[in-house]
Amino acid sequence: MSLVPGWRIARGSGWEIQLLLGLLLILIAVPVWHRLDLALAELFHDSTANDWLMPKEGGLAHAVLYTGARRLLGIGGVTAALLLAWSGWRRGWSENHSRMALVILVLALTPLAANLLKQVTGVSCPAQDVLLGGNRFGVTIWDRLYALAPFEPSLRCWPAGHAAGGFGLFGLTLLAGASGWVAPLPRWLFYAPGMATGWTMGLYQMARGQHFLTHTLASMLIGLLIATCACRLYESQREKSFSAAKAEAAS
Repeated sequence: MSLVPGWRIARGSGWEIQLLLGLLLILIAVPVWHRLDLALAELFHDSTANDWLMPKEGGLAHAVLYTGARRLLGIGGVTAALLLAWSGWRRGWSENHSRMALVILVLALTPLAANLLKQVTGVSCPAQDVLLGGNRFGVTIWDRLYALAPFEPSLRCWPAGHAAGGFGLFGLTLLAGASGWVAPLPRWLFYAPGMATGWTMGLYQMARGQHFLTHTLASMLIGLLIATCACRLYESQREKSFSAAKAEAAS
């Protein structure tokens, strides 16, 4: 049974990776999405007071949904890695340990990829856009793709780096079917923590004027893509191990 995103597909077909890449390309290459971005951003922005629904700094929401969420994911990832190493040393490395190692890898790579992209894309935040009370004309990912705006290193808002930390939990899908480690649950439920955490963190950033909807959607697709690639890697290595075991048994 395939591990990748819970869809019934032929082993090794890989069409879900192509689909995710296609959706990401559509999100990047079609400028019309910015109208939706602006319309949704206006729901969070008070044009009269030129203020956002959530303050940029301070307050309980910032402490919980920004600082707290980042620290919790970071501490959780490091703790999981240490416990995995200890368990592998004490009990011997097993297939479930390999699954968990990839879970941690996805958790780390998703925000890392998003934050690396933020450094090189040169896209502005909603709060910087003159249409939303900012002090400059906004720069979208489409402006950068079609060379309609120069690269400015100070603009670092695409994709959504904060929400990417939550979407890194998509790696939990690798635990689906982990014998003896988790209860047998429908595969789609393993995506629920990533969806819930990623969108909670993403919506908070949108309410602060730090990201548009498409910024968060891009991070979600990147998270799904990394998790799917990790699942493919796991399946490939498992198939090689099974083939080698069969060949050894036959000889």
